Amino acid sequence: MTGKNLRLLGLEKSPAEQPTMEETIAGLQAELARGEAVYTPAELAQLARKLADYEFMLQRMLSS
Repeated sequence: MTGKNLRLLGLEKSPAEQPTMEETIAGLQAELARGEAVYTPAELAQLARKLADYEFMLQRMLSS
């Protein structure tokens, strides 16, 4: 994939079948690894915030 992941940026509607939380976390990590070659610094910050939110939610779900 060469372009930005618009779904993770919240700019494209998600498909009917939603990815699992683990799949979303893996996707965010992969997109963050692509860095500034693909994303602007603001977009990377947005993806990093989403990753932190998803990791926090997953941790809460697993610890309850």
